[in-house]
Amino acid sequence: MKTRLKVQSLILATLTGCGGGDVFVGVGGGDDFAAPTFISWTGNSNGNQVVDANNDVFAFYSDTGCLYNFRTGRENREFCLSSPQGTVRYGGLGMRVVNALSTARSCITVLVEESTANFVDIELDPFGREIVAVTSVRPAPCT
Repeated sequence: MKTRLKVQSLILATLTGCGGGDVFVGVGGGDDFAAPTFISWTGNSNGNQVVDANNDVFAFYSDTGCLYNFRTGRENREFCLSSPQGTVRYGGLGMRVVNALSTARSCITVLVEESTANFVDIELDPFGREIVAVTSVRPAPCT
């Protein structure tokens, strides 16, 4: 017990004797940090959420226009909107953000491949990076 107190005193003396003035340790929370904001899509019953062919949920940041993956909790700065109208580029693949009719008969926003308008499926490779496959399924348009 005495050794433990001596070590703690030595550590405190070392920290205070380093020629510095103030030591500040902050813990953020509450109103200290602004929550990220995502683009809300007109006509989307899911607000800012965009889904792929398997109903995996994504969103696009309102400041960068880049994809947020709810599964990984990360932003992908290579997977971004290239126009305010919802055109998306990821590598060589062009996609669009469009409204489609869900199985519950409501309008939701989905990702489709640009030239075929077929659903895309976004999965993760072994390193946690998004990989995109174009499906053979075309979503029903909202009316």
